[in-house]
Amino acid sequence: MRTTRFSLLILLAFSFFIKPYSFAQSPFKLSLKEAVTLAQKNSLISLAAKARTLQAEAKLRNVKSPSNPSLILAQPAGKNTGGLDEDILISQTFELGEKRRQHITAAKRERDSVRHLQNDTVLNVVLEMQIAYFEALKANADLELTEAALKNIERFSKASEDQFKVGEVAKSNVLRSGIELVRARQAYHSALVDRDDSLAVVRSLAVLPDDILLELTDKLEFKCKTYILVDLQRIAEKTRPDIKADRSVLGAKEADLHSTKVQSIPDIFIEARHSTLDPSIGGSSFRIGLVLPLFDWGKMRADTSSAQAALLEQQAVSKESLRAARLEVGTAYRNLMKTQEVVAGFRTGRLDRAKLLLEMAEIGYQQGANSFLELLDAQQIYRLEQTDYIHALVDHNLAIAKLERAVGSVLP
Repeated sequence: MRTTRFSLLILLAFSFFIKPYSFAQSPFKLSLKEAVTLAQKNSLISLAAKARTLQAEAKLRNVKSPSNPSLILAQPAGKNTGGLDEDILISQTFELGEKRRQHITAAKRERDSVRHLQNDTVLNVVLEMQIAYFEALKANADLELTEAALKNIERFSKASEDQFKVGEVAKSNVLRSGIELVRARQAYHSALVDRDDSLAVVRSLAVLPDDILLELTDKLEFKCKTYILVDLQRIAEKTRPDIKADRSVLGAKEADLHSTKVQSIPDIFIEARHSTLDPSIGGSSFRIGLVLPLFDWGKMRADTSSAQAALLEQQAVSKESLRAARLEVGTAYRNLMKTQEVVAGFRTGRLDRAKLLLEMAEIGYQQGANSFLELLDAQQIYRLEQTDYIHALVDHNLAIAKLERAVGSVLP
């Protein structure tokens, strides 16, 4: 009995000292660069785009390869049946000259287009993660501000109750502080839910476990730079993967049109025959010849018309992509300029003035020159200014990410 009690005491002591360390989950620190890398690696959309690229490369290898030879094994019956009494026939057909080259060119351009679209998919994945990461940073900052506001309201609420008990303040101060306390608690819980939701998006895009404790290590930065819109639009025309993809498709359509115009070019065939039906005249033979189209009942002309229409369509699509790209770059550029002005407004005294107003209200309240309501108003103004500043920084960082996506590369 004594041994059992002693063992139980040891077990309780062991669990008391070990539990905080064995069950505490260390946060998984994640930078923006690491988050983007994980999203690129684990995104199912990226994997699907990669699979389409592999499919296009396989199609190109198929077009480059000649058609497969055919082997006919038959047991003939009869005698001298017009060259149809072979028991073995091997045949191989080859496309000649321009016809084969245009087919390969079209397949190459299609492969290039799929590769560019894969890069475009990667850029979309990157932007999606950047948006999620910055939104999570904003949610973290909002949570910190609401938590600080809650603690401040709790402190003043308790102080107002104590002052009311000794008759220093009116009952209205207690009621107002109680209302503000309820509001602060509601705002805190709402911010907590928003923070958890935003981190869940980051975990989902990075394909991390749902129960992992995530800690974002990057900070919101302000990068005030000057760009020339025309230069950015020119860069976009050269670097955007979707524009490159459209140009590759255009090249494939041109090759398809040219291939329809050279369908009358003959193909070459090679045959090897063996016959043993009639030993007196049987044996082996080899021949080479040409296969020429005899008449065009309208099929080749229809194929050419269809290819011409497809080329015209793709030309319009390519021009539309350029127009949309220029507009997207211009919109993103103007949005970035707007966010820079907003952040600069905070940095040139707006936030400092709100902080000074709060300090003056606190000193005045302590000295009895300001009322409790004036102090609450000053606190609310400063908190709103801090929140607006954080949101402006987030908008600025998002604007940079969206402009990079519109341009198709890192900004110069």
